[in-house]
Amino acid sequence: MASPALTACLYVLLLPAVTGLQSSDAEDRLCAFTSNPQGVEPVPANEQRGVVLENGTIRCSHGSRCYGLWEKKADGEMHLLTQGCWTHLHECQADRCILVTENPSSTQKGSYRFCCCSHDLCNANYTEAPPTADTPALKPMRTDGRAEQTAVCVCAGKQKHSLSAVDVMDAANAESSIDLDNLKLLELIGRGRYGAVFRGSLNECCVAAKLFGSANRQNYVNERSIYCVPLLQQHDNIARFLTADERTTADGHPEFLIIMEYYPHGCLSHYLSLHTVDWLTCCRMTHGVTRGLAFLHTELHRGDQHKPAVAHRDLTSRNVLVRADLSCVLADFGLSMRLTGPRPCRPGDDDTMAVSEVGTVRYMSPEVLGGALNLRDCESALKQVDVYALGLLYWESFRRCADLFPGEAVPEYQLAFQAELGNHPSFEDMQSLVVREKYRPRFPEAWKENSLLLRSLKETMEDCWDQDAEARLTAQCAEERLYELTLLSTHTAVHNHRYTRYHEYTRYLWYCITVNAQCKTERQEVLIS
Repeated sequence: MASPALTACLYVLLLPAVTGLQSSDAEDRLCAFTSNPQGVEPVPANEQRGVVLENGTIRCSHGSRCYGLWEKKADGEMHLLTQGCWTHLHECQADRCILVTENPSSTQKGSYRFCCCSHDLCNANYTEAPPTADTPALKPMRTDGRAEQTAVCVCAGKQKHSLSAVDVMDAANAESSIDLDNLKLLELIGRGRYGAVFRGSLNECCVAAKLFGSANRQNYVNERSIYCVPLLQQHDNIARFLTADERTTADGHPEFLIIMEYYPHGCLSHYLSLHTVDWLTCCRMTHGVTRGLAFLHTELHRGDQHKPAVAHRDLTSRNVLVRADLSCVLADFGLSMRLTGPRPCRPGDDDTMAVSEVGTVRYMSPEVLGGALNLRDCESALKQVDVYALGLLYWESFRRCADLFPGEAVPEYQLAFQAELGNHPSFEDMQSLVVREKYRPRFPEAWKENSLLLRSLKETMEDCWDQDAEARLTAQCAEERLYELTLLSTHTAVHNHRYTRYHEYTRYLWYCITVNAQCKTERQEVLIS
């Protein structure tokens, strides 16, 4: 049973999100400040990287924004939980505090209201508004949502290993063998349609805690179920799940927790918005994502264990987390679906989420946007929806590769279609652009060089986001493409010899032909670069 202090802690934020991340803004930000509500752990002074003033304000580090978190009671009264500084700059473009509000049908007791804004003291007052276009939803008109997971802390190796080895949620009613009475929520680090994400401490180990309200129980149950798919946690490119828990709040309402390992650089989109990478690093990052997706899509039998194929259904650069060594893992399986095994894809089932028209609208494939998903071959269709999103993720990542822009500035980070449709594209706008106009993100001018690497890279993206779902690469073939790009770049840089590249290229083609029959046949002019 959780202690009263821990239960109270689940409702509040301990610490304004001041993580000291890089920013291009040159001025300090003055924000309203409220912290350390009753019943939560005090914030260590060395973690408050702003200057708290005596008049209820805080002067934040350069480039920060302001945020506030309120709790809406059953009688409609708003209760202030905390205010302070927020460093996820791409999320905070509004000049005033407009609270993120759930749909009226899903409003529950104890539900949260969050805002972040970009002017001095803008979080002192708020305006409550209906859901915005960037709020992801479980139903058809889902739009560009925010990542629900970032990470700023690494556990000690020994403790991390002991926690990660525990598989505690094999069934819906299984109870955790990890004692969560020692869980402390230390800092809000992310928010999304289905809940909030906190940096926490569990038995002196840094963890990530995803907190779901009662209105989002199905999303919690589904994500927990996917993390407990046999063999899934053995893969290096799947986020490490520790435990999950269901509990009752002080006012008698259910609340749900998923506890995960922390990842020090947060989500991929956040990392790329702050950093450029070299070619090999970019290949390694994207190969890790692709490798994780290929594993997710693969049905496996090992001894008496069976792993069904799984479709992610919400693959975005915000649902990919980055380790300290810059390798990547897939996360956020709240919309994922088992494609084989005890729960095959049956869209008519009452207990199965909608097969089509879910995900983040920016990354929706043409067949999803157009309502033309092939439900007769549900497994293949949903896998190819993931591959389409994978191609967009490649485009976002390699645009931040410094080696692809020799002698010129690397472009600022952009989400796919951000230049064309802005930060919050509507479902209808995406339909028009992607389905009717068959538009895809444009390659930079610097990529027009006729080199083998650039041609291979661009063809890989185009083969992932092909208008015809059946013509797209499989995730397994895309993984081999990324591996080959790494080999080609290594041998080109070290040996710069035609024979070496020909040898590696033909070796890969032989792999495609003999091992992976679904892999598309590559170009044959490999002797010319």
